[in-house]
Amino acid sequence: MGKIVAVACSPKSNGSSSRITDAFLDGAMGLSTNFITLYRLSKFRSIQDCRRNMACKTSGKCVINDDMAKVLEDIADADCVVFSTPIYFDGPCALYKLLEDRMFSFLDNDMNSVLKPGKKALLIVTSYYPETRLKEVAEGLANTLRKFGFEIMDVITYCDQMGEEPVEKNQDVLHEAKQMGLRMRNTPTV
Repeated sequence: MGKIVAVACSPKSNGSSSRITDAFLDGAMGLSTNFITLYRLSKFRSIQDCRRNMACKTSGKCVINDDMAKVLEDIADADCVVFSTPIYFDGPCALYKLLEDRMFSFLDNDMNSVLKPGKKALLIVTSYYPETRLKEVAEGLANTLRKFGFEIMDVITYCDQMGEEPVEKNQDVLHEAKQMGLRMRNTPTV
């Protein structure tokens, strides 16, 4: 595949979305030619909000110089990006929303993507509460990623039923994620 970037937005490094992300990366590693980078946004010290000052439309990139700048640069350069977030209050967690807002820099003045064509994305969305709109929220996030120019490889959703079904005990979901990662090994780049 080439360059794979994973952006784990959960504030918990051992939460469901983080564990599914780790399973994907486990599959993508091994004897492969992939270059893999994992960012856990909760570990960053300095992340600023999008200012919507439109400076990215003239500079071609986000002009905010913080820890997120390298993430955005690596996403733009990647062949495949894994985005993961838990659902909080019927939407993505705050760190995912912050990333999504900063990815506004991937759109030109006419709202067309400036990313290279063929960039793949895997979206992982998890929930604690079974009554959340898990699939609806995931589809909305996938549609936004498509606007940024990503081709969605797959969307993995998982609800742990208020802790009754922790993802680490659901080998089917973890196996599915690992198999997706395995399929990323040594596949040609676009």
